[in-house]
Amino acid sequence: MAHGDLVGLKDWVGAEVVQRVVLGSVAAVDPDFEAGLRSIGPLIVIGGSSASPLRNAYDTPLTLGVDRLANVVGAQLLFPGRAVIVIDLGSCITYDVLDSEGVYRGGIIAPGMRMRARAMNAYSARLPLVEPMTEVPLVGRSTHESLASGVFHGIRSELRALIEDLRHEMPGAAVVLTGGDALRFARALKSGIFADPLLTLNGLHALLLHQRSLATGPASAPGLGAGDGSVRG
Repeated sequence: MAHGDLVGLKDWVGAEVVQRVVLGSVAAVDPDFEAGLRSIGPLIVIGGSSASPLRNAYDTPLTLGVDRLANVVGAQLLFPGRAVIVIDLGSCITYDVLDSEGVYRGGIIAPGMRMRARAMNAYSARLPLVEPMTEVPLVGRSTHESLASGVFHGIRSELRALIEDLRHEMPGAAVVLTGGDALRFARALKSGIFADPLLTLNGLHALLLHQRSLATGPASAPGLGAGDGSVRG
């Protein structure tokens, strides 16, 4: 289903009675799209500063992306009572840290694969734009392979180094990857890393339940184990 496809969404919902619709976006939402969601069911809009089951130690909560908040909330469901490092590999790569006491400590933001490739193309005279490759040699034998290697293996090395540094500060922390490139890098790291492509959605669902509990009383959160919808690298 394409982004913003209300017709496809309504066809998918069909005759089901929708109890709640949750909307979380890091970009400005088209008012017509928001109105369309409200026509499907009662809409709750969640942002990065919304109330959550976590304690938030971020200095600027109003600038926190809702995806980052949802990721750490989803990670807490997977690893209750444990420190977690959540890495979302999308347009940007975000590293978010939740300690064992359930406190969100903040994180790191770095450019993602396509952003790095586009930057090398845009800020050079002759370097071509490369798309992510399935198999990337460490030593490229062409300009195209060399660029692809720099993007892929640069991120792989960055992931390893930052995971090591963060685990030094939080020994025993679990690591979970999500986002479009999560499976690719979970396999490349091969070090007990979990990949969960549904982490953000599960986190949004948990935030929805939390919002409802604030209005109506405690609601039970969904029970998710480390094996539910996740892949271990």
